[in-house]
Amino acid sequence: MIGLSSLIVIGDFLNSLFAPIMDAPLLEAVLIQIFIVFLLARIFAELFVRFGMLSQVGEIMAGIIIANLAIGSFTLASALGIGWHPTDPTVYHEIFEVLANLGVIFLLFTVGMETKFCDLKAVGKTSFTVATFGVILPFILGFGLIVAFDTFVTHDPNWLVHALFMAAAMVATCIGMTARVLNELGVMDTIESKIIVGAAVVDDILTMIVLAMVISIFAAQSSGDGIDLIGMGSSILVAVLFVAAIMLLCSHGIPKATELKRCRLTEKGMRCQERDWPWSIDPFPLAMVACLGLSALASIIGLASIIGAFLAGMLFAEFAQDRLESKFKGINALLVPLFFVYVGMRVQLTGFGDMILLTVMVIILAIIGKYVAGYLGVLWTDKSLGKEEANIVGIGMSPRGEVGITVAYMGLTAAAITQEMYTVVVFMSIVTALVAPPWMAKAFRRKYGDITKHT
Repeated sequence: MIGLSSLIVIGDFLNSLFAPIMDAPLLEAVLIQIFIVFLLARIFAELFVRFGMLSQVGEIMAGIIIANLAIGSFTLASALGIGWHPTDPTVYHEIFEVLANLGVIFLLFTVGMETKFCDLKAVGKTSFTVATFGVILPFILGFGLIVAFDTFVTHDPNWLVHALFMAAAMVATCIGMTARVLNELGVMDTIESKIIVGAAVVDDILTMIVLAMVISIFAAQSSGDGIDLIGMGSSILVAVLFVAAIMLLCSHGIPKATELKRCRLTEKGMRCQERDWPWSIDPFPLAMVACLGLSALASIIGLASIIGAFLAGMLFAEFAQDRLESKFKGINALLVPLFFVYVGMRVQLTGFGDMILLTVMVIILAIIGKYVAGYLGVLWTDKSLGKEEANIVGIGMSPRGEVGITVAYMGLTAAAITQEMYTVVVFMSIVTALVAPPWMAKAFRRKYGDITKHT
């Protein structure tokens, strides 16, 4: 056993070892910081993938370890100047925070690119019903739980904001993880998979609208001594109009753009050619302008920057996704892991023991809310489908992921939720992401037997 005095000595040694970083030139210090964090993120991501789990979970765990594993007075986050509450905040922490926020902006842009408006129209009444129920029921459960918790346990006067952000974090289905699991199972051609993916797409849209409204309510409440209903209403109206304007552009403006023809005059006369991308210029710079511009605009009008990024992605989903996917893949490979590490770093395990009961209740209600919504949504809207199909859809809608974590992240950075509640949401997202895949595989095997035949 290593004694306490030995740990103190080791911690002091590690602090002295990393001390030169804080005195190094800015570029050198930041490069070392990113190198160490990115290396640890990749190591943990690969380890988790090898055990059949999501790489994002590994990156979050890397962040949790960086921030919470202490040897004497040493933690790696503080040594690198990127701790959430460093004793002496430095520019290094600010730079890392900016990189992490750029990561989530590009992550949500990529999620938006996977959300084609034409797919929303094609998924049918069942998917829309499942998605709508999947937003309403978890929202009510999350809101009610936190209202009860803040009222009877913590007696926190900010119960409304806490409840709204927790409810918003519980409504998001992880479309990326869900689609990946269905693809790996080889069941993408089944009716259940089509309903799940379609509902998850609609779910993301509704989640962004819910988040915009929650942020507007929080801003309206924070601006004065109480809740200004007129100001709150105007803020919500601005949020809804902003989202509606982009959706209108996706539904009418983009389809018309895809009908354009690229024409040029040659020796043989005028020649026109149909193209997926109707202009000769590279779509990547335009996508970057749209992503950064709409992110900034969303932030300026009081919304989360990620809402602008998500909607910008939807603008390019219809006819430029294939040409953009590989280019953004490289950017995301660097910046998105930094975001998930940062998410993990902001999980404070000290004192978390008091929140275990709440965490368990949130996880249970999160799963129940999505499962019941998916189950009832199928049975109520499609009489040709039975309980077995409804069961599969309910399971497929239950995993949370990057969107739910991002909602909690926005709440924490805005000081709208407590550190403890943020940690609860992160663990809820991790547990549901780990539980859903094997549960879903078992349900598909129960109905289809050897699911490999669908591959």
